[in-house]
Amino acid sequence: MNRILFTKTRRDLLRRLPQFAAIAVTVLVGVVLFISSYEAYQNLSASYDRTYARLRFADVTAAGGSPRQVAAAARSAPGVAAVATRTQGDLPLRIGGDKLLGRVVGMPAGVQPPVDRVDVTSGRYLAPGDPTGVLVERHAAQTFKLSPGDRLHAFDGSAWRTVTVRGVVDSAEYLWPARNRQDVLNDPHSFAVLFAPEATARSLAGPYAGSQTLVRFSDDARGTATTRRVAADLRAAGAADVTPRSEQASVATLQEDLTGFQQLGLTFPLLFLAAAAVAAYVLITRLVLSERKVIATFLAAGTPRRLVVRHYLGHGTLAGSAGAVAGLVLGTLATDAVTRAYTGTLKVPDTVIEHRWPVAAAGLAFGLLVGLVGGIAPALAASREAPAEAMRGDVRTLKRPGPWSRAIARARRLPLAARLALRELTRSRRRTLATMTGTVLSLVLVLASVGMITSMRSMMSVQYGTVQKEDATVTAGAHAAGLEGRLRAVPGVARVEAVTTVPVTVSAHGRSYATSLMGYRRDTAMHGFRGPGGTTRRLPDRGVLAGKAITGRLHVRVGDTITVDSPGAGRRQARLAGLLDEPLGTFVYATDSTARALTGADADSYQLRFDRGATAHARDTARATISNLDGVVAYTDAKALRHQFDKYLSLFWLFVGIMLVLGAILALTVIYVTMTVNVAERTVELATLRAAGVPLRRIAGVLAMENLTATLVAVPLGLAAGAAAAWAALRSFSSDMFDMELTLGWAALLSAAVAVLAASLLSQIPAVRVVRGLDIARVVRERAQ
Repeated sequence: MNRILFTKTRRDLLRRLPQFAAIAVTVLVGVVLFISSYEAYQNLSASYDRTYARLRFADVTAAGGSPRQVAAAARSAPGVAAVATRTQGDLPLRIGGDKLLGRVVGMPAGVQPPVDRVDVTSGRYLAPGDPTGVLVERHAAQTFKLSPGDRLHAFDGSAWRTVTVRGVVDSAEYLWPARNRQDVLNDPHSFAVLFAPEATARSLAGPYAGSQTLVRFSDDARGTATTRRVAADLRAAGAADVTPRSEQASVATLQEDLTGFQQLGLTFPLLFLAAAAVAAYVLITRLVLSERKVIATFLAAGTPRRLVVRHYLGHGTLAGSAGAVAGLVLGTLATDAVTRAYTGTLKVPDTVIEHRWPVAAAGLAFGLLVGLVGGIAPALAASREAPAEAMRGDVRTLKRPGPWSRAIARARRLPLAARLALRELTRSRRRTLATMTGTVLSLVLVLASVGMITSMRSMMSVQYGTVQKEDATVTAGAHAAGLEGRLRAVPGVARVEAVTTVPVTVSAHGRSYATSLMGYRRDTAMHGFRGPGGTTRRLPDRGVLAGKAITGRLHVRVGDTITVDSPGAGRRQARLAGLLDEPLGTFVYATDSTARALTGADADSYQLRFDRGATAHARDTARATISNLDGVVAYTDAKALRHQFDKYLSLFWLFVGIMLVLGAILALTVIYVTMTVNVAERTVELATLRAAGVPLRRIAGVLAMENLTATLVAVPLGLAAGAAAAWAALRSFSSDMFDMELTLGWAALLSAAVAVLAASLLSQIPAVRVVRGLDIARVVRERAQ
C-alpha cells in the first residue's frame, strides 16, 4: 500500500506540477530571504565586533571633569581591563580649497594606546620626533584624496598651523564618520578626524580642547550591569557626560541600520511562507475534493486512516521541503554576497562570513512547516470521509441558497456574467478567503516597502524644507570682523543670519545627554521650530526648546528645570519651555541672548540662504568664494547632507526595491494557484457552458470578474494591514537620532491596489488556457460515471 500511495503522490505532483512548483518557489524565496538577511545581519554584527575587539574599542567614554580623578575611579572599578585619557576637540581645518570644522584626537606617539587604537592602512604611525605629523581617518582621506606626505592646516584659535599626514587609519570610533549623535549625516566635505600626538592635540585644540577618559572592560565583565556601575562611578568622580559604547554616535548609527535590517529580514520572509501555506492549503483541498471516490476506495479496502493523512500531508511537505532545500543553497550563496556588499560599501575593516547551522535548520523547518500547515486540514478531512457517501461522488443534498445568493438572483439588472461571478463568492468560501488572504499578504509586503520609501522622503522634505531652512552654514574664526556684510555681498546669497552653536551636556535626575545648543534670533528665517503634530512654535523669551526624545533620555517634562553644562560657562540652569518634533537629531534651542547667558558664547557661525532657483554651479561658485573670505574657517552645504543620507540608505533602498518586486510575485503566485484550482473545481460547470455554446470570452469574463471581486473586497483590509506593517517597520528605525512618521499618500495606496489588481488579471491567462483546453467529451463521460 505504501508503494501504491507513493506512486500516486508522484503522479499527483506531475499532473499539478505548475501549482506545486509555484508553492515551492514561494517557499524558496522566503527561505532565501530569511537565511541571507538573518545570517548577513549576524555576520555584520560579528564583523563590527571583530573590529571593535582588534582595535580595543572603549566600552565607556567619559567627558569632562578632572582626567586624573575620573581615570582613578575607573581603574578602581571591578571588571575594568584598561583605562586611557586623551584630549579631543573640534577645530577648523583647511584641506586644499575646503574649509571645514574637523576634529583632533590626542594619542601617545610611538606606541598605540591601551584603549581605542587605530589601524594604519597606509603610511606610518605617530612618532615622538615628529610633533607636526598626524594620522587622517580613512573617510576624510578618501574624500579629500589625502595620502602620506600631504599637508593640511588646522586653526588653533589664533592662527593656521601646518601639519603633515604621516598615515591613513581606520578607527573603530568612526566606522561611520559621525561627529556626534546629532550630526550622523554630515556633509563629507565638512568633517575630518585627525589623530595627533597628545601634546600637539592639546596645542591645536586650544580653546576647543576637552578631556576624555576611555574605559575598556574585561571580556568576562562586559555587560549592561558593569556599564551602569562604572558609569555611576565616573559621574561621581566628576565626569560631565558618560557615553556607553552602544550610544556612541558611529555605533548607534550602524546599529540602527542593522536593527532595521534584522527586523525586515524576519518579517518579509514570514509573509512569503504564510502565502505558500495558503496556496498549499487551497491546492491540497482541491485535490482531496476531486479524489473523494479514490479516498473511499482506499478506506473501503482497509487502508488505515493515518496513511491517508500521511499521503496528503506528503504533497505539501514535499513542495515545501523542495523549496526549502533550494532556498538553503541559494540563501547560503546570497549570504556571502550580501555580507561582502554591505561591508564593502561601508568599508568595514574586518569582514566575517560564517554559516550557522541553527539558521539553516530553521530555514528547512520553515519549509517543512509550510507543507504541514497547508496540508493538515485537508488531509484530516480526507481521512474522515465516509466511504459510502464518498462513492456517490458529487450527489449530495442541495443546500438552500443563502441571503447573498438570493439577493444576487433578484438583481436582474446586472448582466448574467456579473451575477455568476458574484454568486461564486459565497459558494466556495475557502477559495474566496484564500484569494483575499493572498491579496492582504501582497499589500502588506508592498506597502511596508513603499511606506518606508515615501516616509523617508517625507522626512527629508520636512527636515530640509520645514526645519532646516538654510542652504549653507559658515563657521567664523579670527579676522571675522565685518564677515556678515561680506557674506551678504557674495553673488547669489539672499540672506544671512548670525547663529550660536555650542556643544553642551544637558542633565537631570542623574541622567545626562550630549547635544548642541543652538542660539537663533527670535524671528529667525533659517530654522523652523516644529512642535508635536506638525504645529509651529516660536523661541521662548526665557528657557529652551528641545527635541521630544529628551524626555525619555532625562525623564523630564515641559516645565522642568534642566542643567546645561558648556565648556565656557560650566553648569547653568534652564527651564524646558517646550518640545519639538524634528526628524533628525535631538538639539536644544534658545534665543541668542538666552544661549549667551547659558554658555557665555557669542555667535560663532552664519547661516545663509541662496537666491531662489540657484543652480548647482552657482552654489559651488558661492562655496569657493565664501571659503576664501578672511575669517571663514568652515563651510557646510546643507544640500550635501541629503546626498549623504542617500548613501547611508543605499543598501536599504536596494533591499526595499527587491521587496517591491517580490511583493508583486507573491500576489501573482497566490492568486495564480487559487485561480487554477478554481478552474479545476469547476471543470464540469465550465465544460457544460462550453458545450452549451457560451463563448470562451464570456467564460473568461466570469472568472476574471469573480477573481477581481474577491481581490477588491480584500483591498481595504490589505491597505490597513499594510499601513500598520509600514508603521511598525518605521518604529524600528526611530531613536533620538532619527524620528520618522508614516507618510502614505493616496498615490501610494492607489498604486499598491492597482499593482495587486494587475497581478490578479495576469493570473487569468493560465486559467483561460485551461478552459480552452478542456476535453468536453471526457468531462461529460466522467460526470456520467
